[in-house]
Amino acid sequence: MNKQGSLMRKIVHFSKKQNWFLTEPDLDLLNQQIAEIEGDGWNIISVQSNCNFAGVVSSYTLLIEHEAESAI
Repeated sequence: MNKQGSLMRKIVHFSKKQNWFLTEPDLDLLNQQIAEIEGDGWNIISVQSNCNFAGVVSSYTLLIEHEAESAI
């Protein structure tokens, strides 16, 4: 039986703010969550900022992937 890895990809949306009156996401918390994701064996493929109509960053979208083993 041969084992071949397949990639599993997910999109993660991050928009948590430090305080309710701040408009930009909490970058310290985002960095902590990225470290946790990488610690779980996921690879960060890309991080994209998302802006509101005023041009202020309101959230981030992360593309992550993990190699899952499957038996063939």
